[in-house]
Amino acid sequence: MATDEQIAAMDTRIEELEDQLGDLREQLLRAQLEQWQARVEDLEVQLKLGSMEVDDRIAPLVERLRNSWLDAQEKVGATPSTASDVLDTLWGGLEQAMKDIRNAVMDAKSTVIG
Repeated sequence: MATDEQIAAMDTRIEELEDQLGDLREQLLRAQLEQWQARVEDLEVQLKLGSMEVDDRIAPLVERLRNSWLDAQEKVGATPSTASDVLDTLWGGLEQAMKDIRNAVMDAKSTVIG
């Protein structure tokens, strides 16, 4: 049988591990946000380099993507303990915005080429 001291030591270790897990989750979320930031910035650069027609069609989509990313970043800073749940929802919005941009680019390419 475990003594009270052993149980207390195990409880302490569990708390330490839970704290570490929380820290790692927050680091992962921040890394994912940084990755999304790079994607948004890359799209903005590509948009600036693109044609005016493409610019008119994609600029609002890129702006929506940036706003979604900013919302995600704000949510993580405000509630790190529940950030995972919040970001799961926001990731869906970011992914959809990326798909919309991809589709708009493909449509614009086919219009220019076709």
